[in-house]
Amino acid sequence: MKDGRWLAPRYTSKEIFEKDYGNLDLGGMEVKCPGCKDRVALHRKNNFGRNAGWCKRCNRAVDV
Repeated sequence: MKDGRWLAPRYTSKEIFEKDYGNLDLGGMEVKCPGCKDRVALHRKNNFGRNAGWCKRCNRAVDV
């Protein structure tokens, strides 16, 4: 499993993140959160095709 990295700019809430990454991609991969090392599924995709996910424990957006 790959190590993830924080998504920049930092999203202050999950609602804003879900607005920018509005498309669901249930076939996305999983990465390790750079903070807590939990698994984070990258199930969100933005308009440019970039995948990201939300770490519930750290309350931050994560990508590859």
